[in-house]
Order: sequence, then structure tokens, then C-alpha cells
Amino acid sequence: MSVMTDAAARAGTDTGSTTAMIELLDRLRLLTDAANRPDLGTHLAQARTRVIDPRLRIVVTGQTGQGMSSLVGAITGAPVATVGKDAAEPVVVTYSDSDFVQPIPASTAGAEPDAGAGPVPRVEVGAPNDLLAEGVVFIDTRGTSGMDTARTSAVLSLLPGADAVLFVSDASQEYVEPEIALLRQIRQLCPTVIGVITKIDLYPRWADIQRANRTHLTNAGLDIPLLPLSAAMDEIARRSGDAELSVESGVAQLVDLVRHRVIGEADVVLRNAVVNDVRFVSDHLAMALNAELDALNDPSCGAELVARLSDARDAADQLRQRAANWQVVLGDGATELAVAVEHDLRHRLRSVVREAEADIMASDPAKRWEEFGSWLHGRIAESVQDNAVLAHTRTGDLADRVAARFAAEGKVAVPKLYLDDTGSILDPVQSLEPLDSRKAGIAQRVINGVRGSYGGILMVGLMTGLAGLALVNPYSIGAGVLLGGNTFWEDRKSQTSRRQAEAKAAVARLMDDVIFQVGNESKYRLREAQRTLRDHFTTIATEMLRSADDALRAAHDANQIHTDQRAGRIGEVHNALSDLRQLRVRAAALVPARTMEATR
Repeated sequence: MSVMTDAAARAGTDTGSTTAMIELLDRLRLLTDAANRPDLGTHLAQARTRVIDPRLRIVVTGQTGQGMSSLVGAITGAPVATVGKDAAEPVVVTYSDSDFVQPIPASTAGAEPDAGAGPVPRVEVGAPNDLLAEGVVFIDTRGTSGMDTARTSAVLSLLPGADAVLFVSDASQEYVEPEIALLRQIRQLCPTVIGVITKIDLYPRWADIQRANRTHLTNAGLDIPLLPLSAAMDEIARRSGDAELSVESGVAQLVDLVRHRVIGEADVVLRNAVVNDVRFVSDHLAMALNAELDALNDPSCGAELVARLSDARDAADQLRQRAANWQVVLGDGATELAVAVEHDLRHRLRSVVREAEADIMASDPAKRWEEFGSWLHGRIAESVQDNAVLAHTRTGDLADRVAARFAAEGKVAVPKLYLDDTGSILDPVQSLEPLDSRKAGIAQRVINGVRGSYGGILMVGLMTGLAGLALVNPYSIGAGVLLGGNTFWEDRKSQTSRRQAEAKAAVARLMDDVIFQVGNESKYRLREAQRTLRDHFTTIATEMLRSADDALRAAHDANQIHTDQRAGRIGEVHNALSDLRQLRVRAAALVPARTMEATR
């Protein structure tokens, strides 16, 4: 269900600037149609879609039971806590003139990309809220847990498409290591992260927790703001109309931070994107017009102009060749990336194997094999998630390097890359095998002990018999007890050593399966990313070649125009170039000069 039909009027940008950007893109689209450049028209259509629907997606996550749903409900006034309690999918909160709740199955989830890059089942909740009316969409995820890595994978898959993340942790205790580890992953996938400390009404020493959390973040190298608040206090304040209590709850401060840090920055990013799109398209259109104008103004230089344009056309055509500089960078970078990702995966799993073997050798693994298996699968899943995040960030770096090598002048757009759900990667991997060698029964161990005792009694009894003592005497009995006990404990050590060896072998077989499955899936995803980058930059190269061809054709045609027709055509070209210059000036006015300089 889409409730953003008039998103442009409620977006983070004001209505006037949104209208100006749409008019600007529409006017430029008319010029591209007149120039018969549908490829550039498609580029502008995509830019127009971003302006019309500039929704900001804020993912709310944290460990289970930290009050995430209550927080989203306090911010938006939507019944998220009630809906999210029974929902197994993310709850997406959007603007609506009236409250509604609607489940969106996976079969139709792709129609609204609020909850990730692919078709993700979710529950949509609508509410008439001012912050939502500004184009903000909250995605309330299920709480993560150290024992349930699938939830963490699902959360991570949402982050590359998010504009900001609210990381929620209550005031009952300071950050624990799994939370810091998750924050590191989140920060790699989404630069804008805000820490929220909830339930300060229940814990009077919340300020100590805030200071401790700040210390943990500083030690981890994470510069993240921390805001304490209470959803319960905010609800009481709304019901009673108590303004002081509303401020004390901290929810209003969080809303202000979202407005200034998330919405405000997103507005600047959107304006800069429109300016760059206008520049890109107008430069391509102006290429043919300027070539034609030069040929019309000075027919005697037509041959020289055509030669220059032919060289430019050849240069543009080289961008499409397999030997082009950017394709070499992409191919070499993709190969190096695949090697680096595989090495990182093997390194992480080797560390897990060392930890597992040390744990196995510490005691008899049979006593706690199920618990050990749960711990091992959790550590494997964490390593796979870390490896997937590394692959995603390194792929983004590769895209930036290719963009830098692609064109000598101007900025080239980089495609949006998404992190697929890493939880499904381990689905084909079999569980840890049970130990074949079971604990020896007490009867068997007693029998082995008796055998040792019998040997001791017989050996010492025969020796003492030479001194005239009976076969069974205190000395032989003592020896029997000693040797029987030794046999008992040696048998136990032997059983433990055998089970430890079996446990190590089971771990090794599991790791081989993990490396095979994850390595294959990782290579497939990297190849998909490489194809995405290749197709994206090939499209841009094709557009540049088309512009060079148009310029060359325009110069040829200009040389064929009769003398009495040149003046009229020169006027038409001047008017077209003037329109492009005016559009560029209007686009530049969307962003202050200091902002443009800062983003270059």
C-alpha cells in the first residue's frame, strides 16, 4: 500500500525547491527529446523519481527487549509496539492521513522498497505524524540476539539502503561486546548512526551508563551521538499535556536531531544530485550544439573541426573497449577483491577453528557437545557476516576507483550496491556431526579396572609368595588397588582423547563445508557486483559515444547547409545553448556556493 502519492509536498525539501527541481528536470527532458536522446531522457527520469519520492529510511535496531518498538511509537504516535510484538517481519511506519496496519507478503513486497533492496515481507503501519509527513520512513526491525544470527543478517541487509540508523540499548547495563561488534558493522554500511539509551525512567543511574557507553564507543573508534530518553515518560506527557515532562523524556531532542542531521543533510545531497544530473545531461547536449555552431560560424575550419571531433569520438569509443582503462581497473580490482575476500574468510574461520580446538582440548567434549555446537555455529555465522560486510565495503571502494579512472573531467555517478541477506548463505551447510564415541558405561569401566587389579594382585602375589606369603596378601591387594585405579583413569583419559580427536575431525569437516558453500556464494555475489558495475559504466560510455557521434554528425551537416540558411540555423543553435545555460544557472542556484565547494 503506497501512501506517498504527494511525497514531494511533504518531503524533507520544501515544496518550492521541490517544484523548482521538477520543473528544471522536465524542461531539460524536453530538450533531450528534441535532440532525440532517449538515453539521456532515461537518466533524467530516474533523477525525477528521486525528487518526487525523496523518502528517508531510518532503520531502528538493537538487541531484543531494548524498547525499539516503543521508541518508534513515541516518535511517530503509531501503534508499533502492539503490531511489532507479534510480527516476525520488519514494521515499516509511513505517513498516512489516517491510521492503518497492512501486512505486505514477499510476493508483492518489491512494489515499495522501504524495507531493503529486494522483496522483503513486512508490515506497513500508517500514522498522521509531522515527522513522517516530512518524508521520513521508520523501519522497526526485530531485535538481534547473539544466539540468532539470522536476525542480525536480516538487519544488515537493510542498512545499505538506509539513510540513518537508530541503535537502541536500554539503561539497564552498558554496551556489551556483541553490541559494539554490531555497531562496527552498522557504521561500515550506513555512516549516519545515532545511539539511543531507552528506559531512563526505570534506571536512576542512566547517566553512568551513558558515560560508560561513551567510553566503549571511544575505545572502539566510533563517533556516535548518544541520546537518553524514555518512551513511557513521553506517552504520559502527551496524555497530560505536560510540556516539561515531554522535554525531560528526551524524545523531542531525538526528533530535532533527526530533522537537522538526517533530513537536513539529505536535502543537501538531493540538491547536489540534481545539479550534477543537470550538468551531466546539458554537457552532452551542448557538445553537438557547440560543434554545429563552430562549423556554421567558420565553414573554412570545417575539416579541422571534423578531425578534432573524430579524435574525440575515437576517445569515447575507447571507453567501451575491453582494453579501456576503467575496465582494466574493474577487472583487476574484482580479481584482487575476490582473493582478499576469500583470504579474509579463511582467516576468520581459522581463528574460529583455533578457538574451537582449544575449547575441545580443555575438557571432555561429549559432556557439552550440543552447547559447543550452538556456540560454534554462532561464531561461524558472525565470521560470515563480517566477511560479507567487508566484501560490500570493498566493492564500494572499487566502484569509486573505477569512477575516478572512468573520466578525466567531472564526476561520474556510482551505482547503488546492496548487501544481500547473509543468513541464507549458511542454509546448505550441514549441522555439526554428533560424536560417534559415546561415554563408556560404568560397568565397562569397572571391568577394565578389575582387569588391572587382577594383574597387580597376581604379579605382586607371586613375588611375595617367594617370601612365604599367600597369593592374596596386603601387599598384593594394595598393588591391585593401585594398578586397578591407574587402569580406570587411563581408560578414562583414552576415551576423552578419542572423543577430542573425533570432535576436532567433526569441526574440520564442518569448516570445509562452510568454506566450500560460503566461498562459492561469495564469488557469485562478487561476480554480480562486477557485472552491475560493468553494465553501469558501459551505459555511461555509450552515452558519451552517442554524444560524440551526434557532435560529429552535426558538424558534417553544418558544412552542408546553404549560405542563406546559416543565419537562421545559427540563431536556433544560440537559443538552444542559451536554454541550456539558463538551466545550469537555475540548477546552481539550488545549492549555496560554499556547499557546492564542500562537496566537490
